[in-house]
Amino acid sequence: AGVMFFGNIMGIAHDVFEDFLKFNDLPWEEWFKNSNFICPIRHSEVDYQSPMSPGHHYQIIAKIVKISPSSFTMHYEFRNDQNKLCVRVQMVHVFVDSKTMQKMAFPEKYLKLFAKYCLPDANEFNFQS
Repeated sequence: AGVMFFGNIMGIAHDVFEDFLKFNDLPWEEWFKNSNFICPIRHSEVDYQSPMSPGHHYQIIAKIVKISPSSFTMHYEFRNDQNKLCVRVQMVHVFVDSKTMQKMAFPEKYLKLFAKYCLPDANEFNFQS
């Protein structure tokens, strides 16, 4: 069909999140195999603006747009080589105590780091796909 399968966008956005962690010197194991917490996605949204074609390169800009006491919202923009917006993705992650499976406070170590990427004057994480 010449158009990327819509379901691939979420996987690519999550790959960018993993690259964001690595870029900030957070080992994969520290985040995904942490014995104190898990941080699942509790909500996601995708807004398709323009078709994306497999095999083409896209710039993906990631920002943290909201930090709450126990969660954060990642925002991703996929842009083509003409800088045209193709897709917006939002994912809300929530911190959960891995022993009680109850919502928990945002761990201070990550709060300080993630605040650097939170709007309005956020740093951006850029990724080329």
